[in-house]
Amino acid sequence: MRDRWQRAIPALGTGSCQVWWAHTSAAFPQLLDLLDEEERGRHARFLRGQDRALFLVSHALARIVAARHAATVPRAIRFSALPSGGGIAGSKPRLVGPASGLELSISHSGQRVVVALSRGVALGVDVERVSSASEESSLVQSVLPRSEQQELEILPAPMRPWAFCRYWTRKEAVLKATGDGLSVSPKRIAVSPPTGAPALLHWSGPGRPAQPVHLYDLESEPGYAAALAAIGSPLECSEHDGSEILCAWR
Repeated sequence: MRDRWQRAIPALGTGSCQVWWAHTSAAFPQLLDLLDEEERGRHARFLRGQDRALFLVSHALARIVAARHAATVPRAIRFSALPSGGGIAGSKPRLVGPASGLELSISHSGQRVVVALSRGVALGVDVERVSSASEESSLVQSVLPRSEQQELEILPAPMRPWAFCRYWTRKEAVLKATGDGLSVSPKRIAVSPPTGAPALLHWSGPGRPAQPVHLYDLESEPGYAAALAAIGSPLECSEHDGSEILCAWR
């Protein structure tokens, strides 16, 4: 059964990106067998069951899909060292060993997990659950430059939480793709308005990528916003159901 689901993962060609979606309902104890000792330790240290589920689903799914594209088994996948927060500050895991030719980015919010992979093209993915807290004044002011705040203010009030999350996911996808994470303030970069085609418009201060930045909105479920960024080359993105693959490991 497990081999059948791994064979169902499409091949990953040059210039393409696979985006895999999963839900925390796909978390179950057998997936822990796919993780290494360090990951299992981190999983156990989460106090909230929801946080444990997000971590387990994201790392198990990343291992299964990366293993398919590296022609190995999930337990053979290795990650370089991550910050103590497990990448929460916006950095991205690096694959080493047999999967070193793959680029990987992981994000989760609410009950949704997203994993993105490409070959040799730096990328970043981000998903955010939309809530009324998304539009809190202090958060808006810390993330959006004045020009974006003005764009947000002219939208109908019911649209603003979603619009802010659209801004946020586009920005964080870019900063994950560059490898900066939140070491660079999102306020330093400007992206296109939420209702327009995604694009990086401006990067103030040093550190702007020398190569072109390609930005894509993803088809997240209602109540979420999501985006993907690629550095250098454009990517042809396809989106897939990762929960079905995880359920094959029961």
